[in-house]
Amino acid sequence: MNDEYTNNQEPPSDFGIRLMDGEEVILSLRPYRFVRFAVIMPACTILGIIFVPFAFIWAVIAKRRYHYWLTNKRVIWCHGFIGYKIRSVPLERITDVVISRTLPEMIAGISSIEIRDMTGQTQVRPGMGSDLSGKWIGVKDAPEVQKRILEQIKQVNEHTRRL
Repeated sequence: MNDEYTNNQEPPSDFGIRLMDGEEVILSLRPYRFVRFAVIMPACTILGIIFVPFAFIWAVIAKRRYHYWLTNKRVIWCHGFIGYKIRSVPLERITDVVISRTLPEMIAGISSIEIRDMTGQTQVRPGMGSDLSGKWIGVKDAPEVQKRILEQIKQVNEHTRRL
């Protein structure tokens, strides 16, 4: 896998994210082709075409707020527009890691990763499409990232069984 994923950039404290004792960053990712995806998504509908300029402005501003981390204890993702939302799920609570390739994602040339946990919070919400807060949008080399997450989950589960 490319060195761009293993730069071990710690989550910034200005987001309110602090690593736990003994926690190490394994992957640090930013979305790939985020602006392209944000513009293509509304353009896939006839009514959405009028929102493309707004989607572009939103994406340019929001791009710096999207960041994903895999540590040896949990996955963390930060997303937002002007404000932000941080979600963290301990590795032992993750039930599935799914690669997503929806039509807008395929057109934008990206893949996304859905992190599904025991609470089911990444399920599709009724209304305007999926809950993007449960996705790592625009993950470059998604199969390799999925593999790394699953390997960490396996290590944590094996360690927990030994205890």
